[in-house]
Amino acid sequence: MKRCPQCLFIFPDSDSTCDFDQTPLEHVDDATIDAAARPRKRRTLPIAAAIGLILGILVFAIYFAFNRQSQKASAATESPVTVESVAPPPATPPATAPSPEVSLSPSPSPSVAPSLKPTPPSQPATAHTRATADPVSTSGPGIGTRQGGKPVIILTSGGKIEADEVWRTKDGVWYRRNGMVTLLKRGQVKTIVTR
Repeated sequence: MKRCPQCLFIFPDSDSTCDFDQTPLEHVDDATIDAAARPRKRRTLPIAAAIGLILGILVFAIYFAFNRQSQKASAATESPVTVESVAPPPATPPATAPSPEVSLSPSPSPSVAPSLKPTPPSQPATAHTRATADPVSTSGPGIGTRQGGKPVIILTSGGKIEADEVWRTKDGVWYRRNGMVTLLKRGQVKTIVTR
């Protein structure tokens, strides 16, 4: 076999000059070719591992610093929000139906009209804290229905949502708009105002 002394490319014995740089080729024995083709000792593996470890630590430190900075920024933008509690309707004593009196005269007895008021529950209900298969009622008293105006939810991102009704629970802030009920997480809501 022959080899170019400039580019160290190997050529067959029939060639006399290098195809790339036109340098005359020199004869090389098979032992030299095997030594050149044999992989070198792996000195680069520990160096590459050390570089990879350093890069991994650097990426982790940048991620940790960025995450901590964003948590501080979100904590600084949150303002104290007043929680409005929904009071259950006052308990009214059940209406007693007048007892019918038996009379011998054929006069018509007065009719008793059925009461259209719902009877209050025995326990005060909290809005949307239980998971049931029953449909969700969106007609409960929330922010906006008691104050007489339309509630506007101001988000921490700067956006605004005009709603028909808004109420707070331990899960977050619920709002109803055009018959659709949606939950916002606490961290998304900056404040609620009424127009």
